[in-house]
Amino acid sequence: MTRRRIRLCVALVVLLGIRTACAAERPNVLIFFVDDMGWMDSSTYGSQFYETPNLNRLAEGGLKFTQAYAMPLCSPSRACLLTGRHAGARMQLHKAITGGSQANPIVPESANPREAMCWPESRSHLPRDEVTIADSFKAAGYRTHFLGKWHLGNGPKFEPIQRGFDTQLAVGGAGPGPSYFAPYSRLQGLGDAPKGEYICDRLTAETIKLFDQRSEEPFFIYLAHFNVHSPYQAPKSLVAKYQRKAAELPANAGQRHPIMGAMIESMDRSLGQILDALDEQGLAKDTLIVFASDNGGVHWAGGKPGQVAADVPITSNSPLRGGKAAHTEGGVRVPMVVRWPDHVPVGSTKHLTHLMDIYPTLASACQVPLPKGKLLDGVNAWKQWTGQEATPARTLLFEHFPRRKTLVDTVGASFVRKGDWKLVRLWGAGKDRTNRHELYDLSNDIGETRNRAEEHPDMTQEMSLLLDQWLASTGALLPRKNPAFEPARPKAAK
Repeated sequence: MTRRRIRLCVALVVLLGIRTACAAERPNVLIFFVDDMGWMDSSTYGSQFYETPNLNRLAEGGLKFTQAYAMPLCSPSRACLLTGRHAGARMQLHKAITGGSQANPIVPESANPREAMCWPESRSHLPRDEVTIADSFKAAGYRTHFLGKWHLGNGPKFEPIQRGFDTQLAVGGAGPGPSYFAPYSRLQGLGDAPKGEYICDRLTAETIKLFDQRSEEPFFIYLAHFNVHSPYQAPKSLVAKYQRKAAELPANAGQRHPIMGAMIESMDRSLGQILDALDEQGLAKDTLIVFASDNGGVHWAGGKPGQVAADVPITSNSPLRGGKAAHTEGGVRVPMVVRWPDHVPVGSTKHLTHLMDIYPTLASACQVPLPKGKLLDGVNAWKQWTGQEATPARTLLFEHFPRRKTLVDTVGASFVRKGDWKLVRLWGAGKDRTNRHELYDLSNDIGETRNRAEEHPDMTQEMSLLLDQWLASTGALLPRKNPAFEPARPKAAK
């Protein structure tokens, strides 16, 4: 389906009268999206190092999620958020988009003889026939704006304004380019930036400008910050502040990277300025805010030689295991807070949710029709967000991450969550390249330290079958044994 036909179909739904409320009765929407911010990377979620008073403020006036999930990497997570569909399974988009991504991914027939498995390729862009949340909100009368990190395809035909957004700014890839400070060599529409301007500050100012320039129609703003992705850079005064804090910590403290602390606080200041602007303009009660991150934090040293704390891990997701680029909880469990005064009650919820749920849930909140003919993996949890129903909207959660190697030293994996239990399938990691399964009870083992698969064979089999059925229903590309594989020969004894 072409982009033009998508727009026509979505617009037709609105014109047929399915929309039941006028624009004045619907909230503005702001999605405040952070890059590489782990579940524990804020004082809101328990960090003793990072300072996030404004995220605390948002949570104190809204609903804090303790079991919100994303994909392990940025591009697939953003595709999930925008489409309400599973990028890794349905779109064959499970890796960050790079020069090695493919327009039409396949599972190769064979691989290097040293590789036990043939791993699926990953897509190079958000498929053109996908309907986005911006498509739907625009067709329903919202003014739609994108600012920041896009990372869903290179070239004009894949940009935000081709995916339902009225305006776009920056439209970066993995990061902002070689520097967070102006001049920006790879970002659109920012050629007027004064030298030394920090990109986080500029995106904040441009977002507030959209409040100032708003029309009668409600706005839908997707602010996708580059913070706290590499390259690790922040204002010097804030870095110095966190150097002083880190100096007081033991050498084995998990969170002690001064630049990361400064980048987190810069992001939090952005949130505070936006909340202040909404208050000052009388928009706070009319604006539904969703705060979330795209994946877990970077749990390895990522600095450059000569940089402050170059050999210190960027952050720690403890008590969760692992971090970014892994199927473990540290890679996929993320912070998420929702606020809409007088509609979303203040509190905390353990309900399972995923970035995919944001699209159908916001559509319900704003009386925006969902696309016809598209099966969404996301669920509508609006009644749960507003406290109208106590029963969870989502009882199962699936993930498909068939990457050759994760950053917790395992092969790629898929998993299913059912209640407190999580079954992980490590592709080709068992005897004779069969799949290995791990079963965890997250209610008392959030760090995934004790594999219970042998203790609970029936549950392992039941959840494995659920995973099989889901993968088959999505058309996911699956790893397979490499026919050219030549096992390493054991070294001869001396």
